[in-house]
Amino acid sequence: MPGTGTLILLRHGQSVFNAEGRFTGLLDPPLTARGRSEAVYAATLISGFGLHLDDVFTSTLMRAVRTAEIVTECLGLSPMPRKVWQLNERNYGSLTGRLKSELLAEFGPDVLHFWRRSLYGAPPPMDAEALGELWRTPALAQLPARAVRGTESLCEVLKRVREFWHQHLRRQLLSGRHALIVGHGNSLRALCLLLDGLSEGEVERLNFPTGHPLVYELDERARPLERGGIYLDPQAARSAAKQVTAEGGT
Repeated sequence: MPGTGTLILLRHGQSVFNAEGRFTGLLDPPLTARGRSEAVYAATLISGFGLHLDDVFTSTLMRAVRTAEIVTECLGLSPMPRKVWQLNERNYGSLTGRLKSELLAEFGPDVLHFWRRSLYGAPPPMDAEALGELWRTPALAQLPARAVRGTESLCEVLKRVREFWHQHLRRQLLSGRHALIVGHGNSLRALCLLLDGLSEGEVERLNFPTGHPLVYELDERARPLERGGIYLDPQAARSAAKQVTAEGGT
C-alpha cells in the first residue's frame, strides 16, 4: 500500500546446534555450510521478487548476525545490519545445549511440548554458573540486565519483542520503510503473534523453517493485508516447516 512499508521475516540459516538437534537458546554457535547457503538463497529470493530493503535488523547472536550479513552482501547493500537484543532467541534454561532426543526420553513428549511450544510454559532455570557463562559471551556481555534471564517462556519473549515493535519497528514501517528482520524461531513466533493476532493454539502450532523469507504487506495501520504473510518459496517453506514440526517444533 502506498506510504506503508513491507516487512520480511527470516529465521537465521541452520546453525551447528540445529544440525545436532540441540536446544540452542542464547548459546552462540556458528552457521553450518548449509546455513550459509540458506542465507544466500534467501537473498536470491528477495532480489528475484524485486523487494527493496531500507533497514535490516538482527538479534545480537552470531547465527542471525551472519545470516543478515550474507543477505546484505549478496544484495549489495552497504549499511550493516543493526543488532536488537529484543530479537534474541529465548533462554531455554536448563535445557540449553542439551540434545532434544535425550530430553524427550527423560521428560516425555507432553512435558517437553509444554516447555518448548506453549505460550506460558518455561523450562527449569539454568544454574548461576551457566547463567554467568552466558553473560560473558560477546553476544550478550554488553546487554542490559533484563536481557538475560535464567529461563524464559514465549510470553516473556513476546514482551520484549512487543517493546521493539511499538517503540521502533511499527513507526518505521508506517513511514514507508521496508525492513528485514533476521531472528530466531521464538522471537519470530512472538512477532507473528503480534502481527496476526494469533491464538494460543495457533502460536503453539507455528514453526519457522531456517532460511525462508516470509513477507508481510501492511495496511495504513501496520496490519497484515494477508494473515500469516507469504513465503517467497511457499512449497519449499512448507516442506521445511513440516520437517521442523516432525522434530518437535522450533
